[in-house]
Amino acid sequence: MRGGRPGLIGTVARTAVVAGTATATSRAVNKRMQQRELQKEAQAQQAAQREQQVQAVPAGTGMTQEQKLAQLKQLAELKQMGALTEEEFQQEKQKILAQ
Repeated sequence: MRGGRPGLIGTVARTAVVAGTATATSRAVNKRMQQRELQKEAQAQQAAQREQQVQAVPAGTGMTQEQKLAQLKQLAELKQMGALTEEEFQQEKQKILAQ
């Protein structure tokens, strides 16, 4: 048995392991970053949809009870889907009820 420094094959093997680990780690980090970007895009789209739905009924227009009920149901669905927070839901609900 030889003591001391590893031979050429040992050095090459160690380098291959280090390079493989670095590649796997880099890919995992890139994948995680892409997933976060997709989540941000999805949240932005949901926010845009919420804004469009809220703007669909102009403020100050006299809505019938049926229209108010339909709007409240729509808000409840958005909240249940996770598109609205409790605070946003309450704010929009108050706007509808105030009309």
